[in-house]
Amino acid sequence: MKTVMTLLAASAVAMVTATSAGAEDLRKVSVGQVTNMTLSLAPLVAAQELGFFREEGLDVSVVEFKGTGTLIPQMVAKRVLIGYPNPDALIVSREPGKDYLPLKFFYNVTRESGWEFAVLADSKVKTIADLKGGKLGVGALTWGNIPITTALLAEHGIKVGQDIQMVPVGVGGPAFLALQNGSVDVLNLFDSQHATMEANGVKIRRLDMGQKYNGLFSNGFIAHDDTIRDEPKLLAEFGRAFTKGVVVCEVNPAYCVKTFWKHYPTQKPANGTEEEKIKAGIIIMEARTKKMSHFMPDEKHLYGSYSAQGWKDFIDVLKAGGTIKSADIDVNSLYTDALVPQFNDFDVAAVRKQAEGL
Repeated sequence: MKTVMTLLAASAVAMVTATSAGAEDLRKVSVGQVTNMTLSLAPLVAAQELGFFREEGLDVSVVEFKGTGTLIPQMVAKRVLIGYPNPDALIVSREPGKDYLPLKFFYNVTRESGWEFAVLADSKVKTIADLKGGKLGVGALTWGNIPITTALLAEHGIKVGQDIQMVPVGVGGPAFLALQNGSVDVLNLFDSQHATMEANGVKIRRLDMGQKYNGLFSNGFIAHDDTIRDEPKLLAEFGRAFTKGVVVCEVNPAYCVKTFWKHYPTQKPANGTEEEKIKAGIIIMEARTKKMSHFMPDEKHLYGSYSAQGWKDFIDVLKAGGTIKSADIDVNSLYTDALVPQFNDFDVAAVRKQAEGL
């Protein structure tokens, strides 16, 4: 696993620079992921494999960080071009009196909440309120979901540090073991992590967070204000190529799972038949990718789009939970939809046909 120091040492590839790649000049683009790469970003890997980024003149690489709290400073310093964090930290930074982070979301990737509360199937914990007095396993205390988790618990009369202990457990095997051996009572990880645990035979239940929290969008692509101002064409090209990857994974999920394992072979399960592995992989991947294509009945089917009301709901939730004291935040400072038409400017039918033939 890369360390943050290793990532900083490689900061030269985090900036957008011109380079020669055979007969083509490609722009290097780094994408900061707030955890290790998982099947939840399989569309990005598919877009790399199928040459969608290259067609846009881009050479995209992923840089792994340990939580939003470690990614954001590198983005502010312009060492990473595009990030994939939760919105919570940016909202908190817009509260009156707080230090302004010169960042803005430009692509809504996960259109529903990617976070869950998972307990063992036979746990005595049935509701969020039952967690009082227990231990809550989180990926890391720097993760971007911590503010929204704190707010949700507060609504149920549970104060972190007083009524519940928040325990960093990481992801994957260590986190799953912590739940199974009773080190924590519940895991508050993202959807594909819990789906991975199920795919490995661990029976779990997800606690109902309520529609207000289930309906909140989650991770999206973010960039520095200067990049959005000076490099809109590059961000549009990146978003369009990524969107093609999402369409491919909708149509041919097995291809996306196999392609992800090709690039990240250590994440392929060791046990089971190939058919069983792929079936489990699809379950894990679609726990997230289906949320990338989730649109309300009255909503335009435009990948990457946000709604002002969605941001207002997010702000209200954080205020109600005590994470922020004021809801007097300009939502227009948090996101832009200016590039959404360009993200969707391609022949969807042709990409779907291509995916069917893979």
